Amino acid sequence: MSDSLSPQEQVAFPFLEAAVRIDTAKQNLSDKDLLIQVLDDNVALWLYFKNLLLGTDQEIAEETKNFLIQASEFMVKSAQLLQREVDEDLISRLVTINLNMSELLLQAPTVPTIPSSHCG
Repeated sequence: MSDSLSPQEQVAFPFLEAAVRIDTAKQNLSDKDLLIQVLDDNVALWLYFKNLLLGTDQEIAEETKNFLIQASEFMVKSAQLLQREVDEDLISRLVTINLNMSELLLQAPTVPTIPSSHCG
């Protein structure tokens, strides 16, 4: 990740990238392996971020904690469902959620620091 990005951009970028990758996979649904890989990567991103944020010493609002837990669970369940049956509306929702998360992080007054060892 480039050092020229602000802390907000560094944290928000993986969610933007995930949205683009999911949307790209949606445009090529004949490649089920690609869709599964992209969904697995998305789940890993959400779980990583949830664990990172909930594992910090920072004060985090209860509603933020609940949102991260619920959103992560939604991503896991959605990926499991989409591996069994492709649902374009659900895929579109995943894209929207990732875009919204990216936008929220860009607007956040503070964001957690992503360890440099993380390869999004």
